[in-house]
Amino acid sequence: MATVPFLLILTAVYFEYSGLDIWWVSHFYDAQTRSWPFRNQWLFETVIHQWGRHLDLAAGMVWLVLFALSFFSPALKNQRRIMVYFLVAAGAGPLLVGAGKHLTHIYTPWDLALFSGTLPHIRLFDPVPQGLPVGHAFPAGHASGGYAFVSLYFVMDHLGACRKVYGLMTGLVLGLIFGLGQQVRGAHFPSHDLFTLVICWYAALVFYLIFFPRQWSWAVNKNPQTMPTQGVPK
Repeated sequence: MATVPFLLILTAVYFEYSGLDIWWVSHFYDAQTRSWPFRNQWLFETVIHQWGRHLDLAAGMVWLVLFALSFFSPALKNQRRIMVYFLVAAGAGPLLVGAGKHLTHIYTPWDLALFSGTLPHIRLFDPVPQGLPVGHAFPAGHASGGYAFVSLYFVMDHLGACRKVYGLMTGLVLGLIFGLGQQVRGAHFPSHDLFTLVICWYAALVFYLIFFPRQWSWAVNKNPQTMPTQGVPK
């Protein structure tokens, strides 16, 4: 859980500097009409983009209902801490992504001169010419709404769920769908989504170790006599 995101960062940088970013999104750009045919297409704009936001909102509402019920249900009361963890961890990733979008000069594909826009293609470590506006395209905001659910891996692990991998897959699949939908529209490059996944992944991991430090201390010491009975990352 700690090393895979580092490999994803290397993959994202390779996508940026090898030209794979440009190569991939160019499949969704129509050079003859100088447009992005799927930018306002119903599946990608309405279903994946707009309805995806509604899905995140619905998940938040379900959490609020369960949290309110925890004050009346003894069974849910015992899980209140992991419920608060999920709120913090799932929210931290998108918040960090949102903050990052205001600090970089990386632009959406549809804004680039390469694709009939007006702005230069600036990569993560490229020098930025003076006078250029902030890009607001990096990391990928919409994908973070899906990758935030990576924290479900730790929630299910803490609850003793033998199928905790499905919690991880939920976040990965949702983030992939959200991210691909935006790439097809011309709103992001693949590297944007990979960095977003890393941010959400590390947010879920770090806050789990903050909320449940005994699991961290056991993982370091590996003392079977002090091993927690529940929620130990495998």
